[in-house]
Order: sequence, then structure tokens, then C-alpha cells
Amino acid sequence: MLSVEALGVTFRRGGDTVRAVRGVSFDVGRGESFGIVGESGSGKSTVLRAICGLAPTTAGAIRLGGQVLETPRPADFYRRVQMVFQDPYASLHPRHTV
Repeated sequence: MLSVEALGVTFRRGGDTVRAVRGVSFDVGRGESFGIVGESGSGKSTVLRAICGLAPTTAGAIRLGGQVLETPRPADFYRRVQMVFQDPYASLHPRHTV
């Protein structure tokens, strides 16, 4: 199971601190598919980048199989967790109906 608990991600932009994600929590069971939906700029991609170790976390914990994930992620992490990026043209054929 993948568990995200009270995740926080902040960035420095110039002299300002930007809070990109605050207090995000969810669980994804083995074999489950999970989607994150929200408005543009709401932090969806940032949450996924933090899970993959590509964005710095400033609060909370990310666990896989009950173990806290450290940065950098272990090699087997990328065999167990996969991200689908937000490119609809790579995911869905524009001429096929759904």
C-alpha cells in the first residue's frame, strides 16, 4: 500500500515561500488505480512528483508497504509505483471515441 500522510511541499521563489501542497493524505492499495483531479495549479503534479522523489517534501510522510520512503528513492520503488503524466494526446487517441 502507498500511504501519503499530511504531505506538504513548499518552494522558494525569489524572496517568497510558495506553499504548493498542504496537508494532503490518501492511501492506495496494492493493484488499485488512483487518480488525482483538481483545478489547474492546485498541486496535482507536485503531489506525484513528491511521491516519486522529484519534489522536496517539507511536511508529512510517504510510505510504501509500511516503510517511510527516503530520498533518493530506492531502485525497486520505480518497479512498484508508476506515474501517468498529464498528456492526454499520449494517453488517448484524439480520433477514437470513449
